[in-house]
Amino acid sequence: MFSDEARIRIEAGKGGDGCAHFRREKYIPNGGPDGGDGGRGGDVIFQAVNNLHTLSDFRSQKLHRAENGVPGNKKNMTGRCGKDLIIKVPVGTIIREVTPESLEKGTAEDPKAGMRVLADLKELGQTATLAIGGIGGKGNAGFVSSIRQAPNFAEKGDTGEQFDLDLELKLVADVALVGYPSVGKSTFISVVSNAKPKIAEYHFTTLVPNLGVAKVRDHDLVFVDVPGLIEGASEGKGLGHQFLRHIERSHFVLQLVDMNSDTPLQDFEIIRKELESFSPKLAKKEFLPVFTKIDLTDNELEDFLVAEFEAKFGITPWKVSAATHEGIPELLHHLIEVVDKIKENTEEEMLFEDSNEVVNFRPAEIVDERYVEIEKAENWWTVKNARLEQMVRQTDMENEEARERIYDVLKKWNILIKLNDKGALPGEQIRINEYFWVYRGV
Repeated sequence: MFSDEARIRIEAGKGGDGCAHFRREKYIPNGGPDGGDGGRGGDVIFQAVNNLHTLSDFRSQKLHRAENGVPGNKKNMTGRCGKDLIIKVPVGTIIREVTPESLEKGTAEDPKAGMRVLADLKELGQTATLAIGGIGGKGNAGFVSSIRQAPNFAEKGDTGEQFDLDLELKLVADVALVGYPSVGKSTFISVVSNAKPKIAEYHFTTLVPNLGVAKVRDHDLVFVDVPGLIEGASEGKGLGHQFLRHIERSHFVLQLVDMNSDTPLQDFEIIRKELESFSPKLAKKEFLPVFTKIDLTDNELEDFLVAEFEAKFGITPWKVSAATHEGIPELLHHLIEVVDKIKENTEEEMLFEDSNEVVNFRPAEIVDERYVEIEKAENWWTVKNARLEQMVRQTDMENEEARERIYDVLKKWNILIKLNDKGALPGEQIRINEYFWVYRGV
């Protein structure tokens, strides 16, 4: 089943806990601490591949978790790092972060207006690291110092990053086929490529986009056939409006018009307006009108309609027949030349843009910028610092020695002096995350 949207949750792996252990061997009764560090949790990485063309698998599997790091062990043995989780998605997948705030900012016209784009995987093999695994906790061997020679505590592993994500697929193709229902789009793509769509003599036989690859000389030309459009498609009428997003990523638009229609020129004009109304990108995209089913007409009618078309729109349409293949080889060779030029120009433009090939957010160990925010609450002082909050998350609060280590950090970072300058009195509470320490003065 084709699906071009999905909502999932990703969770990076938790870091392994550090080990609190003392070396105890024969003839070495007091060997000192030798607890090793825990391993780092696995990351969640998205990768664009070309053997997927739908997001339907994500409809059933909502939660995606990377492996946790392994705890440290005695003899200073570091735990194994958790394996990264690589999630494969189709080329053309846009990944957005979903938060309660972003959902509130959405509108009826654009429910995703408030969502932040984390990655846009438009190229084959492109990757994006979106959730970083938590760092492993230090073993007690890592806390030995001149004043703390036998630490009896170790750190816990930090939690990995977690996100709710919205996935949206915009198929990437060289040429998009558009037009009214039953103009011959499915027949055309079945003739020029390896696609095998459903073909019948009634409207809306195509219910989902079809991708096909045509071999022309030494080139591959990728076509996408979207369900037939009707007047009002940009406002949600018919079936094609659900898939107009897939045309935006195509390099070129081939607009098919049935030469046997009672109003071929009007058909062309209506579809052009629908594309322009849906997206400014589509209005600027290069296109070519093509009259289809010329095997069912005579030369006199063809010449008349072409002359009328040129007079009204200033464009000369191509004429083809999927049934007899008339005009198709010449059209394919023309498309190869046009698409190659468009790709060259696109590559030149991208040279001046920043590459988003790899998206990396915060590293596992948060950088300590020593920027500390101190606020006075009703009955306590709140201290905020990203690295300090991470240390607290990794602290075993049931171990008094481990809690005391956090107070030592407050002293070394001169946070106690800053609290004193702000008017803190001995005996008042200091809050970091949801935990409290008693301020003892400078």
